[in-house]
Amino acid sequence: RSLFKTYHPLGILLFGLGMAQVIASIQVYLSNKELHRTLAALYDAGYLVVPNLLVINRLQEFWPAFWGGLFFTCSIGAGISLASMVAGWIWSSLCGRNRLVLFLFLSIWGGVLLIFNIHGFTLLPSLYCALIAPILFLLTERWATLLAAGTTKRHRWLHIIAIPLLALLWFTQFDAELFVDLRDNLLLSNSPGKKFNQFYYRYTLYPAESFKSLDQKLIRTCTLEDITNPTLEKRIINRLLAHDYLPVPGAFVTDLKINLKDNDLVFSDNDRIILKINVQQFFARPQKTFQKFSEATDRHGAFRQFTYLSLVAGFPVLIYSLLHFSLYYLGSLFVDQKRSAILASLMCLLVGILVLIYFQSNRSSNIQIKNIDEALNSDNLPERIAALKLIHQKKMDVLNYRSYPGLLRSPHPRERYWLAVAMAVSRNPKTYADLLKFLDDKNTNVRTMAYQSLSIHNNRQAIKPILEKIRTSRDWYDQLYAYKALRSLGWKQRQLP
Repeated sequence: RSLFKTYHPLGILLFGLGMAQVIASIQVYLSNKELHRTLAALYDAGYLVVPNLLVINRLQEFWPAFWGGLFFTCSIGAGISLASMVAGWIWSSLCGRNRLVLFLFLSIWGGVLLIFNIHGFTLLPSLYCALIAPILFLLTERWATLLAAGTTKRHRWLHIIAIPLLALLWFTQFDAELFVDLRDNLLLSNSPGKKFNQFYYRYTLYPAESFKSLDQKLIRTCTLEDITNPTLEKRIINRLLAHDYLPVPGAFVTDLKINLKDNDLVFSDNDRIILKINVQQFFARPQKTFQKFSEATDRHGAFRQFTYLSLVAGFPVLIYSLLHFSLYYLGSLFVDQKRSAILASLMCLLVGILVLIYFQSNRSSNIQIKNIDEALNSDNLPERIAALKLIHQKKMDVLNYRSYPGLLRSPHPRERYWLAVAMAVSRNPKTYADLLKFLDDKNTNVRTMAYQSLSIHNNRQAIKPILEKIRTSRDWYDQLYAYKALRSLGWKQRQLP
């Protein structure tokens, strides 16, 4: 009972996150095992695989699944945990444990479970909601009931008012460039942020692979059955390869199985017929057919949406809770617990506002550039980045500016990143050689943007060095962008004999 009387609910939140981490680790581990099986079969069949063997060997290890699982823990885990805690607090503190309100919350809970499984049963994604939500609701209700005995409604509102205020203030910054600017200004601007950024890009593709639709996957597998016409079979295979559906011989369970029945192609998923289409219609619009098949077999669409919303809303509140916890216990050394909790909320509000001011003032979209040449030589880093963005937007050649050699040697990864972006529109032959050098940059973001800029240049000379990078790189994210660059340059997987 005394445990629940504490004025800080972080312990309940961490319990929910611990449950989420167990589910997430299992989810990513099983996905990694399946991906390993698929990639091993493709490699044995003679295809170029991404990730390469250096990464494939890690797919059966525990730690990539554990660290990759943190993505789900800090997104969907945090979102469901916080939503359940808010619901428990509202029911106990504001609604007097009203049964109608409880029925409403139970309906929402059941509705979310239904949405998660509406296109097919998904066990592990459902467990986040099925297990975490009711447990944290009950724990929070118990905590809020005991806490209410010693506080007034005014005090209870003071504890949480900073969160909606900060959400409203930060919402003013929401646009298409928000996440890129957050990375540039809050992560790549300091050493701890750079380490977090590196960690994120090293492990994020493991969880991402576990809930992608077929359209979102880089490489898909398929088999062809009952197609006796060699010419037709070859035409179908060429279409499949052009869309990265790789035919695999034998009894391997694939993403797509195609049979010919009369003059129709039958598309199946695990022996479940998904769609039928006339042969000529397929050849006329293969992309649309593959898209329809992907949509019909996608069981994780709702889970992806909830994960994204949780990342946008839940993760910031998680950071807020950790900061509030630290400030609360620091303040409790000098004042009583009630005052310490309120002071911690006010301090979190102040910190959030100060970070917002810093972030907003350094957004390149808020910096006016009158002279690009002068801006590129400025001592102000955000001004130089704003100039590079302007060069890219206006499709100007960055090599025409005298500061270009110095920009190549910039110690700031975000500046090199935006330089690589600007180099995409340059038509100077020297750009090609400099972009190849950027493929060895120590920062993942710079390397991936160099691959993307090389693909925009459409210089097929880049195919050979990019292929070499795919085979030797230890970074899955690098290989992802390298493969996309290859495909943009016209390269495709070879048809097997």
